[in-house]
Amino acid sequence: MVFVGLSLPDDLVEQARAADLDMSRLAQDAIRRALDAHAVNEWLDDLASLESIDVDYDLVKQAVTAAKDEFGL
Repeated sequence: MVFVGLSLPDDLVEQARAADLDMSRLAQDAIRRALDAHAVNEWLDDLASLESIDVDYDLVKQAVTAAKDEFGL
């Protein structure tokens, strides 16, 4: 594991220590959430750039109904 120094306001560190919080774990969790959000945003950007196509509504409805039936939903 790599050691990375973070700059945090003094009062925030004092409060976190007083609350006996694991700042390393919290930082890891926050970074993971930020990376997940970034990945979702990239996926949405990619999705928005796709060319739209005409889709028959009834065929989509049938496919969704079949999938729901298959998974018992």
